[in-house]
Amino acid sequence: MATTDAPSSHGVSVPGEAPRRAVPRRRSLRIRGREYPVLLPSIRDPRLHVAAVLLTLQVLGQTVLNFRLSVAQILICLVTGALIEFGVGFFKDKVIMWPASGLLTGNSTAFILRVPGTVHGQWWSKHGFLIFIGVVAFAMATKYVIRWKGRHIFNPSNIALVLAFVVLGPQYTEPQDLWWIPLGPWMYVTYAILIGGGLLIAWELKLLGLELGYMAAFAAAVAIALAPVPDHCMVASWHATALCGRDLWQTLVTSPEVLIFAFFMLPDPRTVPDGQVGRFVFGVIVAVLSVILLGPTTLEFWTKTALLGSLVFACAGRFALARLLAPLEEAGGGLAVVRRLGWAAPAVLGVTLLLATALPVAAQLSTHGPEPAPELPDGSTPKLALSVGSGPDYATWLSVTAGSALPPSGNSVPISATGRVWTLPAIPSVSIPSNVPAFDSSVNQQTADRWAHDVVLDLIIESEARRTHDTKLAEDGASGDGLTEFTDVIAQDIAGGKFVEKRYSFDRVQLTLFLPKFSTQGRRLIGVTLHGTTTLITRDAAGNVVSQQTQSYAKSWGLGGVKGGNLNHDVISADFTDLTLA
Repeated sequence: MATTDAPSSHGVSVPGEAPRRAVPRRRSLRIRGREYPVLLPSIRDPRLHVAAVLLTLQVLGQTVLNFRLSVAQILICLVTGALIEFGVGFFKDKVIMWPASGLLTGNSTAFILRVPGTVHGQWWSKHGFLIFIGVVAFAMATKYVIRWKGRHIFNPSNIALVLAFVVLGPQYTEPQDLWWIPLGPWMYVTYAILIGGGLLIAWELKLLGLELGYMAAFAAAVAIALAPVPDHCMVASWHATALCGRDLWQTLVTSPEVLIFAFFMLPDPRTVPDGQVGRFVFGVIVAVLSVILLGPTTLEFWTKTALLGSLVFACAGRFALARLLAPLEEAGGGLAVVRRLGWAAPAVLGVTLLLATALPVAAQLSTHGPEPAPELPDGSTPKLALSVGSGPDYATWLSVTAGSALPPSGNSVPISATGRVWTLPAIPSVSIPSNVPAFDSSVNQQTADRWAHDVVLDLIIESEARRTHDTKLAEDGASGDGLTEFTDVIAQDIAGGKFVEKRYSFDRVQLTLFLPKFSTQGRRLIGVTLHGTTTLITRDAAGNVVSQQTQSYAKSWGLGGVKGGNLNHDVISADFTDLTLA
Protein backbone atom coordinates (compact mmCIF):
# COMPACT_ATOMS: atom_id res chain seq x y z
CA MET A 1 0.00 0.00 0.00
CA ALA A 2 1.47 3.31 -1.03
CA THR A 3 0.37 6.92 -1.39
CA THR A 4 0.87 8.50 -4.78
CA ASP A 5 0.01 11.69 -6.58
CA ALA A 6 -1.68 11.65 -9.95
CA PRO A 7 0.40 13.08 -12.83
CA SER A 8 0.14 16.85 -13.09
CA SER A 9 1.89 19.79 -14.72
CA HIS A 10 4.05 22.07 -12.64
CA GLY A 11 3.46 25.07 -14.93
CA VAL A 12 6.86 24.87 -16.68
CA SER A 13 6.98 26.58 -20.12
CA VAL A 14 8.42 24.60 -23.03
CA PRO A 15 10.05 26.61 -25.85
CA GLY A 16 7.79 26.90 -28.82
CA GLU A 17 4.71 25.95 -26.80
CA ALA A 18 2.12 28.03 -25.03
CA PRO A 19 2.46 27.94 -21.25
CA ARG A 20 0.35 25.18 -19.70
CA ARG A 21 -1.92 25.90 -16.71
CA ALA A 22 -0.98 24.06 -13.52
CA VAL A 23 -3.30 21.14 -12.75
CA PRO A 24 -4.04 20.59 -9.05
CA ARG A 25 -2.39 17.52 -7.65
CA ARG A 26 -4.87 14.77 -6.88
CA ARG A 27 -4.32 12.55 -3.88
CA SER A 28 -4.64 8.81 -4.26
CA LEU A 29 -3.84 5.66 -2.37
CA ARG A 30 -2.55 2.45 -3.94
CA ILE A 31 -3.83 -0.76 -2.34
CA ARG A 32 -2.81 -4.15 -3.78
CA GLY A 33 -1.97 -2.64 -7.12
CA ARG A 34 -5.19 -0.60 -7.44
CA GLU A 35 -5.16 3.14 -7.19
CA TYR A 36 -7.95 4.67 -5.08
CA PRO A 37 -8.58 8.44 -5.34
CA VAL A 38 -8.71 10.06 -1.89
CA LEU A 39 -11.48 12.61 -1.42
CA LEU A 40 -10.91 14.72 1.68
CA PRO A 41 -13.40 17.14 3.29
CA SER A 42 -13.53 20.77 2.23
CA ILE A 43 -14.21 23.62 4.60
CA ARG A 44 -16.55 25.02 1.95
CA ASP A 45 -18.75 21.90 1.98
CA PRO A 46 -22.22 22.99 3.27
CA ARG A 47 -22.65 19.56 4.83
CA LEU A 48 -19.85 20.39 7.24
CA HIS A 49 -21.58 23.64 8.14
CA VAL A 50 -24.84 21.80 8.88
CA ALA A 51 -22.95 19.21 10.92
CA ALA A 52 -21.21 21.98 12.90
CA VAL A 53 -24.55 23.53 13.89
CA LEU A 54 -26.12 20.18 14.82
CA LEU A 55 -23.08 19.07 16.82
CA THR A 56 -23.10 22.38 18.69
CA LEU A 57 -26.75 21.81 19.56
CA GLN A 58 -25.92 18.23 20.58
CA VAL A 59 -23.30 19.57 23.01
CA LEU A 60 -25.89 21.93 24.47
CA GLY A 61 -28.35 19.04 24.61
CA GLN A 62 -25.93 16.96 26.68
CA THR A 63 -25.15 19.82 29.05
CA VAL A 64 -28.01 22.31 29.49
CA LEU A 65 -30.93 21.26 27.25
CA ASN A 66 -31.52 17.94 29.04
CA PHE A 67 -31.76 15.74 25.93
CA ARG A 68 -32.75 12.16 26.78
CA LEU A 69 -29.94 10.91 24.58
CA SER A 70 -26.52 9.47 25.45
CA VAL A 71 -23.15 10.24 23.91
CA ALA A 72 -22.86 6.54 23.05
CA GLN A 73 -26.13 6.66 21.07
CA ILE A 74 -24.87 9.67 19.11
CA LEU A 75 -21.58 7.93 18.30
CA ILE A 76 -23.42 4.76 17.24
CA CYS A 77 -25.42 6.76 14.68
CA LEU A 78 -22.36 8.62 13.41
CA VAL A 79 -20.24 5.48 13.05
CA THR A 80 -23.04 3.52 11.34
CA GLY A 81 -23.64 6.23 8.72
CA ALA A 82 -19.93 6.81 8.15
CA LEU A 83 -19.06 3.11 7.74
CA ILE A 84 -21.88 2.52 5.24
CA GLU A 85 -20.95 5.47 3.03
CA PHE A 86 -17.24 4.71 3.26
CA GLY A 87 -17.88 1.05 2.41
CA VAL A 88 -20.04 1.89 -0.62
CA GLY A 89 -17.44 4.36 -1.87
CA PHE A 90 -14.54 1.94 -1.36
CA PHE A 91 -16.05 -1.27 -2.74
CA LYS A 92 -18.44 0.12 -5.37
CA ASP A 93 -16.93 3.40 -6.55
CA LYS A 94 -13.29 2.50 -5.78
CA VAL A 95 -12.61 5.74 -3.90
CA ILE A 96 -11.52 6.56 -0.38
CA MET A 97 -13.74 9.39 0.73
CA TRP A 98 -14.58 11.41 3.79
CA PRO A 99 -18.17 10.16 4.55
CA ALA A 100 -19.74 13.60 4.95
CA SER A 101 -23.25 12.48 3.92
CA GLY A 102 -23.15 9.39 6.13
CA LEU A 103 -22.07 11.44 9.14
CA LEU A 104 -24.80 14.01 8.44
CA THR A 105 -27.46 11.28 8.14
CA GLY A 106 -26.29 9.74 11.41
CA ASN A 107 -26.22 13.11 13.13
CA SER A 108 -29.71 14.01 11.90
CA THR A 109 -31.06 10.67 13.06
CA ALA A 110 -29.46 11.00 16.50
CA PHE A 111 -30.82 14.52 16.87
CA ILE A 112 -34.45 13.45 16.40
CA LEU A 113 -34.67 9.76 17.41
CA ARG A 114 -35.18 8.82 21.07
CA VAL A 115 -35.65 5.45 22.74
CA PRO A 116 -37.95 5.45 25.81
CA GLY A 117 -36.02 4.53 28.93
CA THR A 118 -32.96 6.68 28.20
CA VAL A 119 -32.52 9.34 30.87
CA HIS A 120 -30.51 12.53 30.54
CA GLY A 121 -27.10 12.11 32.15
CA GLN A 122 -26.61 8.46 31.20
CA TRP A 123 -23.70 9.47 28.98
CA TRP A 124 -22.62 6.01 27.87
CA SER A 125 -25.96 4.19 27.80
CA LYS A 126 -26.29 1.92 24.73
CA HIS A 127 -29.99 1.42 25.40
CA GLY A 128 -31.80 0.65 22.13
CA PHE A 129 -28.57 0.66 20.11
CA LEU A 130 -30.01 -1.83 17.58
CA ILE A 131 -32.83 0.61 16.85
CA PHE A 132 -30.37 3.44 16.19
CA ILE A 133 -28.25 1.22 13.94
CA GLY A 134 -31.29 -0.05 12.05
CA VAL A 135 -32.74 3.41 11.41
CA VAL A 136 -29.44 4.85 10.16
CA ALA A 137 -28.74 1.77 8.00
CA PHE A 138 -32.22 1.97 6.43
CA ALA A 139 -31.75 5.70 5.82
CA MET A 140 -28.48 5.08 3.99
CA ALA A 141 -30.07 2.24 2.00
CA THR A 142 -32.81 4.53 0.67
CA LYS A 143 -30.10 6.86 -0.60
CA TYR A 144 -28.52 4.16 -2.77
CA VAL A 145 -31.55 2.03 -3.68
CA ILE A 146 -34.60 4.34 -4.07
CA ARG A 147 -33.45 6.60 -6.90
CA TRP A 148 -34.85 8.32 -9.98
CA LYS A 149 -32.87 9.95 -12.75
CA GLY A 150 -29.63 9.57 -10.84
CA ARG A 151 -30.91 11.20 -7.61
CA HIS A 152 -32.33 9.72 -4.44
CA ILE A 153 -36.00 10.51 -4.04
CA PHE A 154 -36.40 10.81 -0.26
CA ASN A 155 -34.47 12.62 2.41
CA PRO A 156 -32.71 9.56 3.91
CA SER A 157 -33.01 10.28 7.64
CA ASN A 158 -36.53 11.69 7.21
CA ILE A 159 -38.12 8.62 5.64
CA ALA A 160 -36.25 6.26 7.98
CA LEU A 161 -37.45 8.14 11.07
CA VAL A 162 -41.05 8.24 9.89
CA LEU A 163 -41.11 4.49 9.21
CA ALA A 164 -39.47 3.80 12.57
CA PHE A 165 -42.08 5.82 14.45
CA VAL A 166 -45.00 4.29 12.54
CA VAL A 167 -43.78 0.68 12.64
CA LEU A 168 -42.22 0.55 16.13
CA GLY A 169 -44.59 3.02 17.78
CA PRO A 170 -44.23 4.91 21.08
CA GLN A 171 -43.33 1.81 23.08
CA TYR A 172 -39.91 1.53 21.40
CA THR A 173 -39.26 4.94 19.80
CA GLU A 174 -40.18 8.58 20.08
CA PRO A 175 -39.18 11.83 18.36
CA GLN A 176 -37.34 14.55 20.24
CA ASP A 177 -39.66 16.77 22.28
CA LEU A 178 -41.24 19.73 20.51
CA TRP A 179 -40.10 21.91 23.42
CA TRP A 180 -36.83 21.46 25.28
CA ILE A 181 -36.39 23.67 28.36
CA PRO A 182 -38.18 26.77 29.73
CA LEU A 183 -37.29 30.08 28.11
CA GLY A 184 -34.10 31.45 29.58
CA PRO A 185 -30.52 32.39 28.67
CA TRP A 186 -29.59 28.94 27.33
CA MET A 187 -32.76 28.71 25.28
CA TYR A 188 -32.02 32.10 23.72
CA VAL A 189 -28.51 30.90 22.88
CA THR A 190 -30.03 27.80 21.31
CA TYR A 191 -32.40 29.90 19.20
CA ALA A 192 -29.55 32.13 18.05
CA ILE A 193 -27.44 29.16 16.92
CA LEU A 194 -30.38 27.35 15.34
CA ILE A 195 -31.94 30.27 13.46
CA GLY A 196 -28.69 32.07 12.64
CA GLY A 197 -26.96 28.94 11.39
CA GLY A 198 -30.03 27.79 9.48
CA LEU A 199 -30.49 31.10 7.63
CA LEU A 200 -26.79 31.42 6.76
CA ILE A 201 -26.66 27.90 5.32
CA ALA A 202 -29.92 28.47 3.45
CA TRP A 203 -28.49 31.66 1.95
CA GLU A 204 -25.38 29.77 0.90
CA LEU A 205 -27.42 27.02 -0.78
CA LYS A 206 -30.04 29.41 -2.24
CA LEU A 207 -32.75 27.69 -0.20
CA LEU A 208 -33.92 30.70 1.78
CA GLY A 209 -37.17 30.97 -0.18
CA LEU A 210 -38.03 27.36 0.59
CA GLU A 211 -37.49 27.78 4.34
CA LEU A 212 -39.32 31.09 4.65
CA GLY A 213 -42.13 29.79 2.44
CA TYR A 214 -42.55 26.78 4.70
CA MET A 215 -42.54 28.72 7.97
CA ALA A 216 -44.92 31.42 6.74
CA ALA A 217 -47.33 28.91 5.19
CA PHE A 218 -47.13 26.63 8.25
CA ALA A 219 -47.94 29.45 10.68
CA ALA A 220 -50.85 30.64 8.52
CA ALA A 221 -52.25 27.17 7.81
CA VAL A 222 -52.16 26.10 11.48
CA ALA A 223 -53.97 29.30 12.49
CA ILE A 224 -56.62 28.81 9.79
CA ALA A 225 -57.08 25.14 10.70
CA LEU A 226 -57.41 25.79 14.45
CA ALA A 227 -59.85 28.69 14.06
CA PRO A 228 -62.99 26.52 13.65
CA VAL A 229 -61.75 23.88 16.14
CA PRO A 230 -60.48 25.81 19.19
CA ASP A 231 -60.66 22.69 21.39
CA HIS A 232 -58.34 20.63 19.18
CA CYS A 233 -55.56 19.85 21.63
CA MET A 234 -52.23 18.09 22.00
CA VAL A 235 -50.96 16.28 25.09
CA ALA A 236 -47.23 16.87 25.61
CA SER A 237 -44.75 15.35 28.04
CA TRP A 238 -43.39 18.73 29.13
CA HIS A 239 -46.73 20.51 29.76
CA ALA A 240 -49.07 19.94 32.70
CA THR A 241 -52.27 20.36 30.69
CA ALA A 242 -53.33 19.75 27.11
CA LEU A 243 -52.26 22.50 24.68
CA CYS A 244 -55.17 23.95 22.73
CA GLY A 245 -56.01 26.84 20.41
CA ARG A 246 -53.61 29.77 20.56
CA ASP A 247 -51.23 27.98 22.95
CA LEU A 248 -50.96 25.05 20.53
CA TRP A 249 -50.37 27.41 17.59
CA GLN A 250 -47.65 29.30 19.45
CA THR A 251 -45.98 26.05 20.55
CA LEU A 252 -45.88 24.61 17.03
CA VAL A 253 -44.69 27.78 15.33
CA THR A 254 -41.92 28.55 17.84
CA SER A 255 -40.93 24.95 18.62
CA PRO A 256 -37.14 24.52 18.29
CA GLU A 257 -37.73 21.02 16.96
CA VAL A 258 -40.00 22.36 14.19
CA LEU A 259 -37.26 24.88 13.37
CA ILE A 260 -34.75 22.02 13.15
CA PHE A 261 -37.08 20.38 10.63
CA ALA A 262 -37.54 23.63 8.68
CA PHE A 263 -33.88 24.70 8.61
CA PHE A 264 -31.92 21.44 8.51
CA MET A 265 -34.09 18.58 7.22
CA LEU A 266 -36.45 20.17 4.73
CA PRO A 267 -33.81 22.11 2.71
CA ASP A 268 -31.82 19.14 1.38
CA PRO A 269 -30.54 20.31 -2.05
CA ARG A 270 -30.66 16.75 -3.42
CA THR A 271 -34.34 16.14 -2.55
CA VAL A 272 -36.00 19.48 -3.42
CA PRO A 273 -36.73 21.09 -6.79
CA ASP A 274 -33.89 23.00 -8.45
CA GLY A 275 -35.56 26.31 -9.35
CA GLN A 276 -36.43 29.07 -6.90
CA VAL A 277 -40.14 29.00 -7.76
CA GLY A 278 -40.27 25.23 -7.36
CA ARG A 279 -38.50 25.40 -4.02
CA PHE A 280 -40.87 28.03 -2.67
CA VAL A 281 -43.92 26.06 -3.82
CA PHE A 282 -42.38 22.88 -2.40
CA GLY A 283 -42.04 24.54 1.03
CA VAL A 284 -45.66 25.70 0.95
CA ILE A 285 -46.84 22.20 -0.04
CA VAL A 286 -44.92 20.62 2.85
CA ALA A 287 -46.50 23.15 5.23
CA VAL A 288 -50.03 22.40 4.02
CA LEU A 289 -49.41 18.65 4.20
CA SER A 290 -48.10 19.13 7.74
CA VAL A 291 -51.35 20.74 8.83
CA ILE A 292 -53.49 18.13 7.06
CA LEU A 293 -51.63 15.31 8.78
CA LEU A 294 -51.85 17.10 12.13
CA GLY A 295 -55.66 16.99 11.97
CA PRO A 296 -56.23 13.57 13.59
CA THR A 297 -53.40 13.81 16.16
CA THR A 298 -53.66 14.53 19.89
CA LEU A 299 -50.38 13.17 21.26
CA GLU A 300 -47.01 14.86 20.84
CA PHE A 301 -45.61 11.62 19.41
CA TRP A 302 -47.99 11.57 16.45
CA THR A 303 -47.87 15.35 16.01
CA LYS A 304 -44.13 15.22 15.36
CA THR A 305 -44.50 12.09 13.22
CA ALA A 306 -47.10 13.94 11.12
CA LEU A 307 -44.71 16.86 10.57
CA LEU A 308 -41.94 14.54 9.45
CA GLY A 309 -44.35 12.53 7.29
CA SER A 310 -45.34 15.62 5.30
CA LEU A 311 -41.85 15.73 3.79
CA VAL A 312 -42.05 12.07 2.76
CA PHE A 313 -45.21 12.73 0.73
CA ALA A 314 -43.81 15.92 -0.76
CA CYS A 315 -40.57 14.20 -1.83
CA ALA A 316 -42.59 11.42 -3.48
CA GLY A 317 -44.20 14.01 -5.78
CA ARG A 318 -41.14 16.20 -6.22
CA PHE A 319 -40.32 15.24 -9.82
CA ALA A 320 -43.93 15.67 -10.91
CA LEU A 321 -44.00 19.07 -9.23
CA ALA A 322 -40.77 20.12 -10.96
CA ARG A 323 -42.21 19.13 -14.34
CA LEU A 324 -45.44 21.02 -13.62
CA LEU A 325 -43.59 24.17 -12.60
CA ALA A 326 -40.99 24.05 -15.39
CA PRO A 327 -42.84 26.63 -17.54
CA LEU A 328 -43.13 28.92 -14.52
CA GLU A 329 -39.42 28.66 -13.82
CA GLU A 330 -38.78 29.71 -17.39
CA ALA A 331 -41.20 32.63 -16.99
CA GLY A 332 -38.89 34.12 -14.38
CA GLY A 333 -41.21 34.03 -11.36
CA GLY A 334 -42.95 37.03 -9.81
CA LEU A 335 -45.91 38.52 -11.67
CA ALA A 336 -45.00 36.50 -14.74
CA VAL A 337 -45.72 33.33 -12.78
CA VAL A 338 -49.13 34.62 -11.71
CA ARG A 339 -49.99 35.54 -15.31
CA ARG A 340 -49.01 32.08 -16.54
CA LEU A 341 -51.15 30.43 -13.86
CA GLY A 342 -54.21 32.53 -14.72
CA TRP A 343 -57.36 31.23 -13.02
CA ALA A 344 -55.46 28.29 -11.53
CA ALA A 345 -53.79 30.50 -8.89
CA PRO A 346 -56.94 31.41 -6.92
CA ALA A 347 -58.30 27.88 -7.46
CA VAL A 348 -55.21 26.26 -5.97
CA LEU A 349 -55.27 28.71 -3.05
CA GLY A 350 -58.96 28.04 -2.43
CA VAL A 351 -58.54 24.25 -2.43
CA THR A 352 -55.55 24.56 -0.08
CA LEU A 353 -57.51 26.67 2.41
CA LEU A 354 -60.49 24.32 2.17
CA LEU A 355 -58.35 21.29 2.98
CA ALA A 356 -56.57 23.08 5.80
CA THR A 357 -59.85 24.07 7.49
CA ALA A 358 -62.11 21.12 6.68
CA LEU A 359 -59.90 18.21 7.69
CA PRO A 360 -59.32 19.26 11.28
CA VAL A 361 -63.10 19.80 11.57
CA ALA A 362 -63.67 16.27 10.32
CA ALA A 363 -61.15 15.10 12.89
CA GLN A 364 -62.78 16.91 15.82
CA LEU A 365 -63.54 13.60 17.53
CA SER A 366 -59.80 13.06 17.79
CA THR A 367 -59.79 15.54 20.68
CA HIS A 368 -61.23 12.70 22.73
CA GLY A 369 -58.49 10.22 21.91
CA PRO A 370 -56.57 7.88 24.22
CA GLU A 371 -54.01 9.14 26.67
CA PRO A 372 -51.22 6.85 27.93
CA ALA A 373 -51.55 5.67 31.54
CA PRO A 374 -49.33 3.64 33.88
CA GLU A 375 -49.63 -0.11 33.55
CA LEU A 376 -51.93 -2.26 35.68
CA PRO A 377 -50.48 -4.84 38.10
CA ASP A 378 -50.97 -7.55 35.47
CA GLY A 379 -48.77 -5.64 33.01
CA SER A 380 -51.59 -4.42 30.73
CA THR A 381 -51.86 -0.76 29.75
CA PRO A 382 -55.24 0.92 30.29
CA LYS A 383 -56.43 3.83 28.18
CA LEU A 384 -57.93 6.91 29.77
CA ALA A 385 -60.29 9.06 27.74
CA LEU A 386 -58.95 12.55 27.15
CA SER A 387 -62.03 14.80 27.21
CA VAL A 388 -61.16 18.30 26.10
CA GLY A 389 -63.80 20.94 25.51
CA SER A 390 -66.66 18.58 26.38
CA GLY A 391 -68.96 18.10 29.35
CA PRO A 392 -72.33 19.32 30.62
CA ASP A 393 -73.36 22.94 30.44
CA TYR A 394 -73.17 25.08 33.57
CA ALA A 395 -76.90 24.80 34.47
CA THR A 396 -76.87 21.01 34.20
CA TRP A 397 -73.71 20.75 36.28
CA LEU A 398 -75.17 23.03 38.96
CA SER A 399 -78.47 21.10 39.22
CA VAL A 400 -76.75 17.70 39.33
CA THR A 401 -74.28 18.84 41.97
CA ALA A 402 -77.03 20.39 44.11
CA GLY A 403 -79.19 17.28 43.77
CA SER A 404 -76.40 14.98 44.87
CA ALA A 405 -75.96 17.05 48.05
CA LEU A 406 -79.56 16.39 49.19
CA PRO A 407 -80.55 13.31 51.22
CA PRO A 408 -81.98 10.42 49.17
CA SER A 409 -85.73 10.61 48.66
CA GLY A 410 -87.98 8.39 50.77
CA ASN A 411 -85.98 8.69 53.99
CA SER A 412 -87.78 10.28 56.94
CA VAL A 413 -84.76 10.26 59.24
CA PRO A 414 -81.42 11.97 58.76
CA ILE A 415 -78.63 9.82 57.34
CA SER A 416 -75.04 10.28 58.46
CA ALA A 417 -72.61 11.11 55.69
CA THR A 418 -70.04 8.78 57.20
CA GLY A 419 -69.95 6.23 59.96
CA ARG A 420 -66.17 6.35 60.48
CA VAL A 421 -63.63 8.72 61.92
CA TRP A 422 -60.20 8.36 60.35
CA THR A 423 -57.07 8.89 62.45
CA LEU A 424 -54.01 9.70 60.38
CA PRO A 425 -50.36 9.24 61.37
CA ALA A 426 -48.08 12.27 61.50
CA ILE A 427 -47.25 13.63 58.04
CA PRO A 428 -43.89 15.45 57.60
CA SER A 429 -43.68 18.66 55.60
CA VAL A 430 -43.66 17.86 51.91
CA SER A 431 -40.53 18.73 49.89
CA ILE A 432 -40.99 19.89 46.30
CA PRO A 433 -38.10 19.29 43.82
CA SER A 434 -37.49 22.12 41.34
CA ASN A 435 -38.60 20.07 38.29
CA VAL A 436 -42.16 19.76 39.64
CA PRO A 437 -43.12 23.48 39.63
CA ALA A 438 -41.07 23.87 36.42
CA PHE A 439 -43.45 21.37 34.85
CA ASP A 440 -46.64 22.63 36.53
CA SER A 441 -46.36 26.16 37.92
CA SER A 442 -49.67 25.79 39.83
CA VAL A 443 -48.07 23.37 42.31
CA ASN A 444 -47.14 25.11 45.57
CA GLN A 445 -46.56 24.09 49.18
CA GLN A 446 -50.27 24.22 50.04
CA THR A 447 -51.10 21.95 47.10
CA ALA A 448 -48.33 19.52 48.03
CA ASP A 449 -49.46 19.31 51.66
CA ARG A 450 -53.05 18.67 50.58
CA TRP A 451 -51.98 15.91 48.19
CA ALA A 452 -49.87 14.26 50.89
CA HIS A 453 -52.79 14.41 53.35
CA ASP A 454 -55.15 12.84 50.80
CA VAL A 455 -52.72 10.03 49.90
CA VAL A 456 -52.18 9.13 53.58
CA LEU A 457 -55.95 9.25 54.18
CA ASP A 458 -56.49 6.94 51.20
CA LEU A 459 -53.90 4.49 52.54
CA ILE A 460 -55.61 4.41 55.93
CA ILE A 461 -58.97 3.80 54.21
CA GLU A 462 -57.42 0.99 52.17
CA SER A 463 -55.87 -0.50 55.30
CA GLU A 464 -59.28 -0.66 56.96
CA ALA A 465 -60.86 -2.07 53.78
CA ARG A 466 -58.21 -4.79 53.74
CA ARG A 467 -58.65 -5.58 57.44
CA THR A 468 -62.40 -5.99 57.03
CA HIS A 469 -62.38 -7.51 53.50
CA ASP A 470 -64.61 -4.61 52.42
CA THR A 471 -64.05 -4.01 48.71
CA LYS A 472 -66.87 -1.45 48.70
CA LEU A 473 -65.02 0.64 51.29
CA ALA A 474 -61.88 0.45 49.12
CA GLU A 475 -63.70 2.58 46.54
CA ASP A 476 -63.59 5.51 49.00
CA GLY A 477 -59.79 5.52 48.86
CA ALA A 478 -58.89 4.54 45.31
CA SER A 479 -60.06 4.42 41.73
CA GLY A 480 -58.91 2.98 38.41
CA ASP A 481 -55.55 1.22 38.53
CA GLY A 482 -55.09 2.02 42.22
CA LEU A 483 -58.40 0.42 43.16
CA THR A 484 -57.52 -2.68 41.15
CA GLU A 485 -54.24 -3.02 43.04
CA PHE A 486 -55.93 -2.77 46.44
CA THR A 487 -58.87 -5.06 45.65
CA ASP A 488 -56.45 -7.68 44.27
CA VAL A 489 -54.70 -7.75 47.66
CA ILE A 490 -58.05 -8.10 49.45
CA ALA A 491 -58.97 -10.99 47.16
CA GLN A 492 -55.67 -12.70 48.00
CA ASP A 493 -56.34 -12.30 51.73
CA ILE A 494 -59.82 -13.78 51.35
CA ALA A 495 -58.45 -16.73 49.39
CA GLY A 496 -55.83 -17.33 52.11
CA GLY A 497 -58.35 -17.08 54.94
CA LYS A 498 -56.47 -14.29 56.69
CA PHE A 499 -57.06 -10.74 57.85
CA VAL A 500 -54.22 -8.21 57.53
CA GLU A 501 -54.01 -4.92 59.36
CA LYS A 502 -51.52 -2.38 58.02
CA ARG A 503 -50.12 0.48 60.10
CA TYR A 504 -47.99 3.31 58.72
CA SER A 505 -45.31 5.65 60.01
CA PHE A 506 -43.78 8.32 57.76
CA ASP A 507 -40.53 10.24 58.16
CA ARG A 508 -40.18 11.85 54.71
CA VAL A 509 -42.62 12.95 52.00
CA GLN A 510 -41.91 14.59 48.65
CA LEU A 511 -43.46 15.20 45.26
CA THR A 512 -41.84 13.36 42.33
CA LEU A 513 -42.11 13.89 38.58
CA PHE A 514 -42.38 10.70 36.50
CA LEU A 515 -42.54 9.69 32.85
CA PRO A 516 -45.51 7.53 31.80
CA LYS A 517 -44.80 3.82 31.43
CA PHE A 518 -44.93 3.29 27.69
CA SER A 519 -44.99 6.75 26.11
CA THR A 520 -42.65 9.35 27.49
CA GLN A 521 -44.33 11.88 25.21
CA GLY A 522 -47.62 11.48 27.01
CA ARG A 523 -48.20 13.93 29.85
CA ARG A 524 -45.76 13.56 32.73
CA LEU A 525 -47.09 12.46 36.08
CA ILE A 526 -46.70 14.04 39.53
CA GLY A 527 -46.70 11.51 42.34
CA VAL A 528 -46.58 11.72 46.14
CA THR A 529 -43.60 9.70 47.40
CA LEU A 530 -43.76 8.44 51.00
CA HIS A 531 -40.83 7.08 53.02
CA GLY A 532 -41.11 5.43 56.42
CA THR A 533 -42.13 2.06 57.85
CA THR A 534 -45.18 -0.17 57.65
CA THR A 535 -46.24 -2.85 60.12
CA LEU A 536 -48.28 -5.82 58.88
CA ILE A 537 -50.30 -7.70 61.53
CA THR A 538 -51.80 -10.93 60.16
CA ARG A 539 -54.66 -12.69 61.97
CA ASP A 540 -56.51 -15.92 61.27
CA ALA A 541 -60.27 -16.31 61.00
CA ALA A 542 -60.55 -16.55 64.82
CA GLY A 543 -58.75 -13.26 65.29
CA ASN A 544 -55.51 -14.72 66.59
CA VAL A 545 -52.29 -12.97 65.59
CA VAL A 546 -50.36 -15.23 63.21
CA SER A 547 -47.47 -12.89 62.41
CA GLN A 548 -46.33 -9.31 62.81
CA GLN A 549 -43.68 -7.75 60.62
CA THR A 550 -42.28 -4.19 60.38
CA GLN A 551 -40.46 -3.20 57.19
CA SER A 552 -39.30 -0.10 55.38
CA TYR A 553 -41.79 1.66 53.15
CA ALA A 554 -41.05 3.71 50.02
CA LYS A 555 -43.81 4.11 47.44
CA SER A 556 -45.10 6.76 45.07
CA TRP A 557 -48.79 7.25 44.44
CA GLY A 558 -50.73 9.24 41.86
CA LEU A 559 -54.01 10.93 42.69
CA GLY A 560 -57.11 10.87 40.52
CA GLY A 561 -60.67 12.09 40.86
CA VAL A 562 -62.23 13.69 43.95
CA LYS A 563 -64.53 11.76 46.29
CA GLY A 564 -67.45 13.77 47.62
CA GLY A 565 -69.14 13.62 51.02
CA ASN A 566 -67.64 14.95 54.22
CA LEU A 567 -64.13 13.81 53.26
CA ASN A 568 -64.05 15.57 49.88
CA HIS A 569 -60.56 14.32 49.02
CA ASP A 570 -58.54 13.09 46.05
CA VAL A 571 -58.24 9.33 45.78
CA ILE A 572 -55.29 7.19 44.74
CA SER A 573 -55.50 6.38 41.03
CA ALA A 574 -52.22 4.56 40.30
CA ASP A 575 -48.97 3.24 41.72
CA PHE A 576 -46.07 5.29 40.24
CA THR A 577 -43.29 3.57 42.19
CA ASP A 578 -41.76 1.69 39.25
CA LEU A 579 -42.04 4.51 36.70
CA THR A 580 -38.98 6.28 35.30
CA LEU A 581 -38.05 9.58 36.89
CA ALA A 582 -38.50 12.57 34.59
